[in-house]
Amino acid sequence: MSRISRARKEGSLLDRKILRPSLLIGAVVLTGCNQGVQTGPELIMAVEPITCDFVVAIAPPSNPVKCLITGNQDVHNLRLSPKQVQGLNNASQIITLGQEMTPAIKKWLSKPEMIVVGVSAIKKDLVHQNGNNLLEEDQEEHHDEHIHFGDDPHIWHEPNKAMQMTTIIYNGIKRDIPIFNRKSRKLLDQRYKTVISILSDLDQWNNKQVSSIPKKNRWITSKHKSLEHYGDRYGLKTLSLLDYIGHSSGLRPQTLSKVIGTLKENNIKVLFTEQQPVSKLLRNLSSQSRVPLSSKPIYVDGLIPKGSTISTAVHNTCTIVNSLGGSCNQRAGELLEARWQSLTR
Repeated sequence: MSRISRARKEGSLLDRKILRPSLLIGAVVLTGCNQGVQTGPELIMAVEPITCDFVVAIAPPSNPVKCLITGNQDVHNLRLSPKQVQGLNNASQIITLGQEMTPAIKKWLSKPEMIVVGVSAIKKDLVHQNGNNLLEEDQEEHHDEHIHFGDDPHIWHEPNKAMQMTTIIYNGIKRDIPIFNRKSRKLLDQRYKTVISILSDLDQWNNKQVSSIPKKNRWITSKHKSLEHYGDRYGLKTLSLLDYIGHSSGLRPQTLSKVIGTLKENNIKVLFTEQQPVSKLLRNLSSQSRVPLSSKPIYVDGLIPKGSTISTAVHNTCTIVNSLGGSCNQRAGELLEARWQSLTR
């Protein structure tokens, strides 16, 4: 069983195995669903499955990590259980994509142990780099909005932004490792550099695969606004069907006519599905517009089942490329997956 799998097992609240047996003395075994989650001083609570995958890849194995949310939970509509709440309250560090992805985490955002690595954190980092204090103040005024400035919160699909997430996580973990613990700090540095290297190579691999798509076909059309950062990076235009059909369960004739016109006007070749089974609404739209559905879904809110950040990225890219008339080198992508797996097993 891989390291990341162990972290997720049993509601994703099991401790990562600690290397030194002496540390096991202070560990608390969860023996019942009503028993509280007690943690050691160095426990890291990673909120979303994506975040947990990053944290496990970066953190030294001697740092215990717990995953708050299992892979099959909807982070957007999450209702925290008492056990999850206690786990958050007892963690020495909480690492999350933020309330743009997980609104339930809002209560903990002001806590000193909180580390946000999502779109709001990346924007704030850019604000500091550019010296634009007005934008930063505006962000504070609009902190209750689900999506800041309408930004697509799915930033990890773009490897350069994933690298920024990695750096934030690295700095946060290193801050809590004592200076005299040279072994852990050195190992953290090594793992951080490896993650950055893998993400950099993923960026190059993505670019090469996408470049094989005929230029007239370079549209990602799906229900949600979820691959805008990815599209911007690799020269793909994105179309969110929610902008046209909203959250309704049916299509009115006037709406249907408008959507079909947009699909024809932009030479849309495929409607990318994001779930299995495919929603009735999307099936009807495909039938009426005669635009086929993708043969495989793309995974935009989390990880592919039993997968990682990299295997999800490879799956999504190959699904997009092959669906749009390009050619995807799956084998090269699998080599990237293996490198990432060596950090999380």
